[in-house]
Amino acid sequence: MITRREAIKWGVVVPAIAASSQAAFARAPQGLDAFLLDTRYVENLPAEHAAITAIRFAGDVTRPWFDTLDHAWRRRGYVLGGITGSDALFVLEVLAQQHGRRVVSQQQLGEKNERGVYPVSWVIAPVHPSVTA
Repeated sequence: MITRREAIKWGVVVPAIAASSQAAFARAPQGLDAFLLDTRYVENLPAEHAAITAIRFAGDVTRPWFDTLDHAWRRRGYVLGGITGSDALFVLEVLAQQHGRRVVSQQQLGEKNERGVYPVSWVIAPVHPSVTA
């Protein structure tokens, strides 16, 4: 049986997050368990979305991975959103696949820098039946 919370989560997570970070923030709290913020691009969630867990880092996802994500992705149904650099998202995509998850939406938010890295909003959700409930 699906709970009301799960119905709301999957109804919000599956659609793509809109092109701007403000639009992403507007939809994120209803369907996400946490939001990963790369402080190279954004510092804080808006005050009206303080209820969602924000995980901050500055380009290197090692600490969030060991402190939070590895354990959280071992649980069923954990959905993560974020605004990070495309470089950090690449690492997260690889790690997510090992836990039955994948990027279900992403939107480039700015231009590439000299290293080819750009800010991107995204959602990573379970896609394998063993981790969706």
